[in-house]
Amino acid sequence: MLLHPLVRSAMSCPPPTRSVNRARPTPACLEPLENRRLLSGSPQTELGAPADTGAVLTPSVRAAPLSDPRGDILPTYAGVALPGMDVVAHKVTIVGDRMVFFGRMAGRIEPTQEIGGLYLFGVDRGRGTARFLGPAAPPVIGPHVLWDSIVRVNPDGTGLFNNSLTGVVTPLDPANIKISGNHFTVGVPLSLMTPGATRPPEEWTYNLWPRNGIGRNVQVSDLAPDDGNAPVHILSRGGNRGQSQERQTHAALPGGRLVATSVAGGRSESLGGPFSDAGRIADDLAGTNGGDDIDLLK
Repeated sequence: MLLHPLVRSAMSCPPPTRSVNRARPTPACLEPLENRRLLSGSPQTELGAPADTGAVLTPSVRAAPLSDPRGDILPTYAGVALPGMDVVAHKVTIVGDRMVFFGRMAGRIEPTQEIGGLYLFGVDRGRGTARFLGPAAPPVIGPHVLWDSIVRVNPDGTGLFNNSLTGVVTPLDPANIKISGNHFTVGVPLSLMTPGATRPPEEWTYNLWPRNGIGRNVQVSDLAPDDGNAPVHILSRGGNRGQSQERQTHAALPGGRLVATSVAGGRSESLGGPFSDAGRIADDLAGTNGGDDIDLLK
């Protein structure tokens, strides 16, 4: 490769010398970077060590939704298999003082109202159990899906939070719910979800399933993930806004396999109320801003 004479001279400059009488300026040098390792992502993933080891990292702040196979309707489902009942992507993210739930279906959500469709996120906040194995069975589905609370999204833009541990059901503000075509986004205050929790929010896990009614497993059309829980992703926490952070959380799936997700943070904006950035978050997650990812760190 041909280099400009000035660059070639700078790269081959001699070491600095000292003079007894006066200091002589040292020529500017370019330090080759070919052998440097550039680090990105989670410290535990890249280094196998916590973030406080002193390593300089470049954390990623964009994370794509988790995908779910198209057309994997449960064989036990007894309802009409509309495309809007088939999950193809999902994500749950902590942003400031709210938890943002996202789901994308294989088809439009609105028509599912005709068959009683609704969308449930089962969230395990530390005391989750395999509730599909209870009175709703048979058939047996999702033996490794655990939850102790429910975030419900209805196709008409309403919803609720059901805290199974405290027995409190709270309607969600429709202003915090956005449904557009085949995807939806809902923001829930963490203060509403924390009562009864035994783990901090960054250790919570979840599963998303559409269904055409309440009470029986045959009404569940899909599970995302297929059998197990996915970890939440963290962009920022209320007490850490404006601070850079990079950690990792894990969720156990069947067979003891751990699914890891990067926990990245940085400069962020408060969501404000009521969920004023719902449209932008939905667009980012839905891929209308150039990719299936979250890009809240402006």
